[in-house]
Amino acid sequence: MMEIFLGIDLAASSNRPTGFCIMKNFECHTGIIKTDEEILELAKVNPSIIAIDSPLSFSLKGSPFRVCDLEARRRKFMVLPLNIPTMKNLTIRGIKIKREFNSMGFKVIEVFPTGAFKAMNIIPPKKDLERAIEGLRKLGLIFSGKKTIHELDAIISAYVAYKYFKGEVELLGIDEEGIIVIPIAIPSKESI
Repeated sequence: MMEIFLGIDLAASSNRPTGFCIMKNFECHTGIIKTDEEILELAKVNPSIIAIDSPLSFSLKGSPFRVCDLEARRRKFMVLPLNIPTMKNLTIRGIKIKREFNSMGFKVIEVFPTGAFKAMNIIPPKKDLERAIEGLRKLGLIFSGKKTIHELDAIISAYVAYKYFKGEVELLGIDEEGIIVIPIAIPSKESI
């Protein structure tokens, strides 16, 4: 894998931490940033695909949930309604960041790390940080040092971008309104 994949765990506000992961050859370089400028600066690594943990659109009908959100909820992924203030602010910021990356010529996908962790049979970091780290390493991802929840969400986001590149994903939703990309787990003998 010589491609570069960028995962972003976007915060609703520039006052809060946004995690990022730049993944190349399964090596993950992570960090925490805050401003839109810092986020857009990540494009300098020239990623093949950028995966953002944020809704990147609103419902066409103005409802709290898009088709992709309803599909995710049917799978027991706890997607929050877009009409609560934090989610509304996150979505507005996500749409803005996506537009900026698109205008630079980058492919941007929407991801949902908690759903991605579950799809890959990994305990999400919000439930157990150490088991999430162990699960990510079992996928072959290479990283060292202590990681925050935001960085781990960014790592799985970058991994979903890689899976998208490989065509090993499910697309929840409809193109006109918004798609959430979920990775397909390759069956293994050992369940995590």
